[in-house]
Amino acid sequence: MGIFDSLNIGYSGLSTSQAGIETTSHNISNANTPGYSRQRIEQKANFPIHNRPSDVGAGVRVEEISRVHDEFVYTRMKGSSANVSHFEFLEKNMQEIADGFSDLDNLGIAQDLKDMYSAWSNLSENPDDESAKVVTATAMDSLAKNLNGANNRLTKMQDRLNDEFVQGIDKVNDIAKNIVALNKNINKVENVKHQNANDLRDQRDKLELELSKLVNVSVHKGNLNNNGPALQTDSGNLYNINIAGHNIVDGITFHPLDDSIASNKTKMTSVYITDHDYGKTDITSKIRGGKLGALVALRGDGIDQVTGKATHSKIQDYMDSLDSFTKAFTQTANSIYGSASQDKIVTDDLSFIDDDDKLLESEHFKAGSFDLVVYDNNGNKVATKPITIDESTTLNSGSNSIVSQINANTDDNKDNDATNDIDDLFEASVVSDPNKPHVLRINPKDSNSHYTIAIEDHGTDFSGITGTNRLFSGDDAKHVGLRSDILANPSSLKASKAPIDGNSDLAKEMVDLQYKKISFKNSDGTQSEQTAEDFYRYATAQISSDAQHASINKDAAVALNKTLTEQMQSVSGVDMDQELMNLMKYQTSYQASAKIISTVDQMLNTLLNLKQ
Repeated sequence: MGIFDSLNIGYSGLSTSQAGIETTSHNISNANTPGYSRQRIEQKANFPIHNRPSDVGAGVRVEEISRVHDEFVYTRMKGSSANVSHFEFLEKNMQEIADGFSDLDNLGIAQDLKDMYSAWSNLSENPDDESAKVVTATAMDSLAKNLNGANNRLTKMQDRLNDEFVQGIDKVNDIAKNIVALNKNINKVENVKHQNANDLRDQRDKLELELSKLVNVSVHKGNLNNNGPALQTDSGNLYNINIAGHNIVDGITFHPLDDSIASNKTKMTSVYITDHDYGKTDITSKIRGGKLGALVALRGDGIDQVTGKATHSKIQDYMDSLDSFTKAFTQTANSIYGSASQDKIVTDDLSFIDDDDKLLESEHFKAGSFDLVVYDNNGNKVATKPITIDESTTLNSGSNSIVSQINANTDDNKDNDATNDIDDLFEASVVSDPNKPHVLRINPKDSNSHYTIAIEDHGTDFSGITGTNRLFSGDDAKHVGLRSDILANPSSLKASKAPIDGNSDLAKEMVDLQYKKISFKNSDGTQSEQTAEDFYRYATAQISSDAQHASINKDAAVALNKTLTEQMQSVSGVDMDQELMNLMKYQTSYQASAKIISTVDQMLNTLLNLKQ
């Protein structure tokens, strides 16, 4: 070994110390850079010079510069970040929904119900008071409009969330595309042995974390080399990102997500992925976690092709509850108001049922009975005919049909006179012309008759279901409204069943509606018997509970994420005190190596002087 070998040893110490100083400076400069993993030099002794009696050292070399990164801790932190994003978005939107149904400060649908009952109570005490009728009509109109408004808010939110979903899918594609570009660059850099693309890997991890906040992803990065903190060895080409069982990133290959309208009945967008065989698979229902998972849970994962409604949607569940409330309440109110007498009875279009269909096989009708009541112009009951709805009852087919029962020759007024019963005064028929509305008509046989007819229900809600003498139009929250002619002329509102003034029996029944148990259809398809106010309170309590649940989950996710972030920071973060110590260590090493070189320089000078 010669004197120049000693010079090389000193130089190796200088260059290694310089690399250490550069790496430490890089760490200090990026101490506040989000997603940065501190780096360290891995140094090893150079291959020795084989000489007798033993090997002679040949200095030091930088094996590689690696980042300090624990993939296991990072994966846990990534999962917790996805949960935070998921529940933060849920909490924000659930709170917005809950605020719309808060019913505070004497405002809201629950208060509209109370105001309506109060108005009808006042009308029952003053049945001929025009101003009382105006107040009652205004209260019912306010209830209907607030139901319209609630439905409109939820519909707009559903549309807005759908737009955000589309934007989220675009962002997923952008991130995945950028990761593929990084994989290509990582592959180029790490094709050289012991050369690590540390900063590129940090950039990729940052994008991966951003992606996980959008949607649950499964990431495979090749084999792990457990050398202290876990180091990745995928080199970019063994890297895969999987969403809902499908790879969107295969190393340096990108499989984009596609979105398209799920049905022409809605704006709802579904997301598809094209696999290796170029087949498109709908993965909307499999989207979980992150912001997109929250979006799917709120706005729905698809469309029911029959109803056109969103499936598996919290917002749709709330809209269905609102529709269930509206339908059951207005049908019951309409059935009560249907007991007000009128010159003739004409139902709404009954196209949903054929003449020979069993009524009870339809979800609309209920078993029981109702009375047809005929009044004279003095308000006296002339005749009453009970009509039964049972398992064999149809609309207009067979002896037990509604039409046959109405037209049956019976002694309705019990006077043994076969000429003054309901079948003598009125006649029922169903319009079956395919070019005309399919309606049930009960018309007077004598156009100059002074008789009027009404339906008094006993649990079937026949009048409300078929729409005879409606009080409210529409049967869901979107379309419900006070009947237009009553809204235009509140004085036409009736407080009495009989065609006379001064009576308020109908108004009193409307007041008693607040205590009546109504059959409501729950969002899970079951039926419940509750008052209108109780059902509405239950529905809004569910919204409030869901909002609170989202808030609790968010707080728990934030707490866990904070712990895991601190743990990740303790592994990969830059400790300024440690880096300053390293800087001093490498500075001292550099000075010592420089001393070696200066010593060798003096030795060379001595040799040269000997020659002189």
